[in-house]
Amino acid sequence: MGSTPQFSGNKLDNWIKARFADEKEVLNILQEYGVVSDNCVNAQDVGNDREAMMWVARNFEHFQKHKV
Repeated sequence: MGSTPQFSGNKLDNWIKARFADEKEVLNILQEYGVVSDNCVNAQDVGNDREAMMWVARNFEHFQKHKV
C-alpha cells in the first residue's frame, strides 16, 4: 500500500504531495515562467509558495499540457 504524504506549511509542497505530482517537473515549469527562483531544488525551498500557488491556479493549463 502507498504511503500517506507528510504535509507541511508550504502550500506548493502540499499541492504537489496531494496530487502525487512530479516535484521536479512542477518546479521546472514555475522556473521557466519566472515564478520561483532557479535556486529552488525542491518545493520546500520556495519562499513565495502562496504566490506560486496563485500562479498555478491562474495558469493551470501549463500543468495539464505537461501532464503534471
